[in-house]
Amino acid sequence: MAYSAGMLNKRIIIAKRVTGATPTTATDTGKARYEKLATVWAAETWNKGVKAMQAGVLDAYDTVMFRMHYRSDVDRWCLIQYHGRWYQIQSLNGDYQDNQLQITATEMANQNVNVIPENVLRDADGAVLMDAAGVYLTADF
Repeated sequence: MAYSAGMLNKRIIIAKRVTGATPTTATDTGKARYEKLATVWAAETWNKGVKAMQAGVLDAYDTVMFRMHYRSDVDRWCLIQYHGRWYQIQSLNGDYQDNQLQITATEMANQNVNVIPENVLRDADGAVLMDAAGVYLTADF
């Protein structure tokens, strides 16, 4: 079943995990960093009651299922931000032929997610620039 435009009525932000060395230290900081991948329209369904019991969810209050159009760049390492809260992807079920993606995600206990600002400065290779204290250098002076 293809998702109609009216069904996808919630805005979510998908953030992709970024790895690699920082230009200032030339070593990996060990901290997970995320970069905004996309803002997309989705439908959300909260797992509650019998549906949650069948899915084997112990704490169903923080588990949500998002349905959206298929994106090949979304994986289990991505995070989802919905209504200002961060959710960790537990499972993905996608079909590019039907253009649909179903994601089950759980609200993260630690909401301190390190998201790289959109206006961050980058070097010629595309690496994010940071100062010696690990603060992102942005175009805002």
